[in-house]
Amino acid sequence: MDLLDWILVAIQWLHALAAVAWVGGGMFYLLVLRPSRRRAGAGDPGAGVLKEREATAQEFRSLINTAIGVLLLTGVILSVSRLTASAAAIPYMAVLAVKIALALYMFYTVSLSRRRRYPEEAPPDQGRWSQWRANLSGTTAVLVIGVVVIGLSDVLDALFEAGLVG
Repeated sequence: MDLLDWILVAIQWLHALAAVAWVGGGMFYLLVLRPSRRRAGAGDPGAGVLKEREATAQEFRSLINTAIGVLLLTGVILSVSRLTASAAAIPYMAVLAVKIALALYMFYTVSLSRRRRYPEEAPPDQGRWSQWRANLSGTTAVLVIGVVVIGLSDVLDALFEAGLVG
């Protein structure tokens, strides 16, 4: 392995680490933090609880914004590296296009459409269309899409390796 190969390994590691931090943070939020907050704040939440919730949300937004920056930068580098190799066939490109589309939807959802309140869920008293849209852009939907994107990364690796062999 030459120096460029080692640099690409480091970039791939950063890409995976950013994805795991985002998806892992989302899982922690959905499976641990949100349920514990609901149990602890079953009554009327006081100012201290609301302040703590906002501080937690701000820290999570910072993590996500950093992860998005790392994922965009490393994703472009890794895509160019793989697409310039002869092992990147049509199935690889198709899966990569789906992965990029889903990732861009996630970035849009958390960066633009939910900037102020992410990761909090939309209020339940909205109309049918608004509730449907909130479900597609809610924390759970972003987490599910993130898990799918990570799975597509494994599919891409397998397709690339198969292209190297055959």
